[in-house]
Amino acid sequence: MLGRAVLLIALLCANPSWAERAYFGNLHAHTSYSDGSGTPDEAFRQAKRAGLDFMAITEHNHAKGDGSGDRRDGKLIAKNPSLYSGGSKALTSAAQLNTRDDAFVALFGQEYSTISSGNHVNVFDVPSVIEVPNGDFAGLLAWVEAHPDSTGRSALVQFNHPRSPSRSSNDYGRDDFATEREWVEKMDPYVELIEVLNAPALKDGTGFRAHPSEADYFRYLNLGFHVAPSVGHDNHYRNWGLSTDARVAVVADRLTKADIMAALRERHAYATEDKNLAVIFRANGALSGDITSPPTIGSELQLTLALRDTDEPAARYRVDVFQDEPGGNPISAPSESFEFNGDSSAPYVLDGVRFAGPGHFVLLRITQFSDEEHGDDDRVWTAPVWFEFASAPPSSPEPPAIRIISIVPDPIGDDFAEEEVTLRNSGTRPIRLTGWQLRDLAERRWSLDSAGELPAGAELTLKRNGQPMSMNNSGDQIELLDPTGTSVQVFKYDQARAGELILFNGSR
Repeated sequence: MLGRAVLLIALLCANPSWAERAYFGNLHAHTSYSDGSGTPDEAFRQAKRAGLDFMAITEHNHAKGDGSGDRRDGKLIAKNPSLYSGGSKALTSAAQLNTRDDAFVALFGQEYSTISSGNHVNVFDVPSVIEVPNGDFAGLLAWVEAHPDSTGRSALVQFNHPRSPSRSSNDYGRDDFATEREWVEKMDPYVELIEVLNAPALKDGTGFRAHPSEADYFRYLNLGFHVAPSVGHDNHYRNWGLSTDARVAVVADRLTKADIMAALRERHAYATEDKNLAVIFRANGALSGDITSPPTIGSELQLTLALRDTDEPAARYRVDVFQDEPGGNPISAPSESFEFNGDSSAPYVLDGVRFAGPGHFVLLRITQFSDEEHGDDDRVWTAPVWFEFASAPPSSPEPPAIRIISIVPDPIGDDFAEEEVTLRNSGTRPIRLTGWQLRDLAERRWSLDSAGELPAGAELTLKRNGQPMSMNNSGDQIELLDPTGTSVQVFKYDQARAGELILFNGSR
């Protein structure tokens, strides 16, 4: 159940000074300037009253970003850029007006693109409305380079509400690049955050439980992204700071815009379902979110954890340690688990975790168990500490070079038995097809488990032979899924003629 229960030994050092404090906020909210309610000034003021230390308003950048029903008002920063910057009632002006050092930080940005054309990303602190077509994430990177933020650097980017592999073949521009590896290498320098918790965006009310995306967080880390977990309330009604207790916490020296933004750039952030649970996690002295030099392979990592919850100082905790490196299947289970009670008077030691090799990273999931007064259990997800050589490029696995090269949707004979697909392995190593699948638009699947191993450079033609997935003669979309469930290829075709071989590039 709870893994090994141990007595955690406090470090023989002075009490943590908490010079680096945890500040709690929300990095995803809307007003009537896109598809939400109210004004930026109203939103910032309420967020401060609700106890948030900081909040970002991130309006939709495009002309399709109006709401519906009581949220549709025609006010859009894409149609009237002065709502974003340039006027006394602009979002940027409201952010400046409501920011007070050591009291509250008001941030601004934009939510780029649409769900159907690649999901949403937040782009923070940019000076003007983004004019890149929806879904053009390669174009977005070029725009960000040409429009630096208030510090003169390329803007900070956050992946919003990640989707499961079955729905994410084009998320965040994956389909804009030749390979998955190129996509990761191009996007990773700009993206520092990914939403692990997203509140019920389109519900008007308070006290909701935010939706967790732990598996998606682990999947993007496994792809090679260096991202910290974030939280977006995604407010579309006047419930800023109230819709949920979930917060993104930022570990910083002070509550100023410069300090908060600098900490976010360094991924010194964690996602928490408790609105004020302070967490300081270090590995070999590096703060969670850091990229640090690898120690000796096989050596024990020095993992320490300091916790403080001012309104639940005697809470009971479980700490799960997760370890992974890019490539293969994402982590699904902790390598070690610890239990203890109460706030730490000195950092706790999480012992017995050993270093596996360069590219390895380690992170924590912390569960604070509920009592009768506080209800549901609350969880925290930390950013990893990555162990990488400074000269190494972002770690990203070479994706399996397996692709569909042709299909026969309408064979001469029984479709149930004779429909066929031909695969090619253009890589340099053989690939076992266990766990690989095909999937159509109706979510029916064709398992490739029985196909064995596909040698490097070889092709393999498979007959359907009764598999549940069929290929519609009138046209369909077929996806190739790897063993993690990630879509690695989408094959669309129109009307198929009897006996016709359809090649992937559309030629017949």
